[in-house]
Amino acid sequence: MGEWSKSIGEKGEKIIKFIFEEILEFNSLIENSSIECIKGEKHKEKKAKKNKTTHGLDGLVYVESPIEDGLLDTIVISSKYTTKYPQNPKTLFKAHLKDLAFTVECFKNSKANSNINQKFSTVNKTELTGILVWLSNEDDINFDINSKVNNIAIDSSLIFDKIILLDNSKVNFLFQSIFRAKEIYGKENVSYVYHNSSLNYSSLQSFTYGKIFPVNYFYSDIIPIRVEQNNSVFLILFINDDFSLENFSQILSFAKTFDHLNSIEKTIINYKNFDSLLNDSEIKDVLVNFQKYKLEENLIVKKFPADYRNN
Repeated sequence: MGEWSKSIGEKGEKIIKFIFEEILEFNSLIENSSIECIKGEKHKEKKAKKNKTTHGLDGLVYVESPIEDGLLDTIVISSKYTTKYPQNPKTLFKAHLKDLAFTVECFKNSKANSNINQKFSTVNKTELTGILVWLSNEDDINFDINSKVNNIAIDSSLIFDKIILLDNSKVNFLFQSIFRAKEIYGKENVSYVYHNSSLNYSSLQSFTYGKIFPVNYFYSDIIPIRVEQNNSVFLILFINDDFSLENFSQILSFAKTFDHLNSIEKTIINYKNFDSLLNDSEIKDVLVNFQKYKLEENLIVKKFPADYRNN
């Protein structure tokens, strides 16, 4: 049992590295570090006889935010890789959430956090985010555990600002969109598009796109990517949803907000499920209200699904 648990853990560590270094290309990933626990009695496990002394960090990332001026995003990562998700996942999820929240609470007041902040002279604010990467080896690659635990009651004694859950479905979306785009077009030609958040006025004047993945995009079911290839510029939108007329109209309106990119020759919209034989005529009805687009010329709509676990 011990060796099996060790193997599962090592697989989780490998995937953490793959997500944050290979897919998202953060260059600041620190793996398997630890910090002192400053609330040992509160944070100890119920059955433990002694107070907790340290917290392990499966991963740590820090980067200046591209969508909020003067903000440093620091990410504390907890990896939970399992054979299968439990049939009733709420109890185990609460335990994972509690463990990460305790780690974030101590990290906020740690020397490690202080040292990181001192590295950035242009930063006047730090936002600390916990990311729980909870993945299953045998469940479907698009299994959505998030929807099964998103209505739990959170213990009011837990102290954290934000905790994000990345499950099979979310990680595969990042893989199929970002990683595959870099494979197809070359990573040097792929950038993230930065929307106007009203908090990035200064940086948006100089950088409307870039190589840094915004932490807020973890929440989003839309990933906007800019591709520059053969002197042409494409806007590619990956939608973590099936095609619908209502959704499509909203996406076209959303795409218009990136007009500050200029010189976009083609917009490519990718859905998880799309059938051109069934949907093309419906799309043309919507395009009556979006005269700048012409289907199959400067607007392409298609399906994108292979599996992050095999990489």
